[in-house]
Amino acid sequence: MECLIGLSLSLFVVCACLEFFGAAQKSYFRLKEKEEAAQSALAALDKMSTDILRAGEGLVLPVSLGLIEPVAESGGGLEIIRAERTYELSAAAGAGDTRIRLAATTDLKPGREICFVDDGNAEVHTVSSVESKDVIMTAPAGRAYAPERTSLLLLEKILLTLDTRQGVLRRRVNFSTPQPLLEDAAEAGFFFDRIANLVRVRLRLNSQGDAAYELQLFPKNAALAGKG
Repeated sequence: MECLIGLSLSLFVVCACLEFFGAAQKSYFRLKEKEEAAQSALAALDKMSTDILRAGEGLVLPVSLGLIEPVAESGGGLEIIRAERTYELSAAAGAGDTRIRLAATTDLKPGREICFVDDGNAEVHTVSSVESKDVIMTAPAGRAYAPERTSLLLLEKILLTLDTRQGVLRRRVNFSTPQPLLEDAAEAGFFFDRIANLVRVRLRLNSQGDAAYELQLFPKNAALAGKG
């Protein structure tokens, strides 16, 4: 009888310990998931901060002329534009020309936008096709450009949007496939105050209820161009 009572008590203690450790393990994994989700949200904010702070990079003159908006709300998301590369003309381009010759055409593809910058003047064009060192534009140049005074800038467009159906914050560069930047996203709000030149981003995750992550940034290039 004493052995049976001892075994019963031992079994009770073992079951209680197993239940305790099981609950502790579940709690640990829940906390770990929340911590990983928080780290993912902070990493996404850090990546977006880098993109936003580079908005208008190399485009002070076109932005000051009102040709380019370095930061803009777009379809519930945020569009960011900066100069990706700089090219040199290998021959003068005349007013009305649609074909221009460059020293190199790396990364130039149909549909990409380019910007001429020359002594206080600028204009934006879309690439129609690329043939060796020649770039054909969809519209003629508005004025003549001399190689020694002209820079040709390739524009990079980044679009940050929330895929509400899948709950994924995505980042698209130019015409590439949108890449996931943050999963488990319940909300992604992008707000741009043009007067104050402030960008505000607000993120909320499904796994963290009402807890939100926010940042506010001042795009300095827009300010340098007199747009902030």
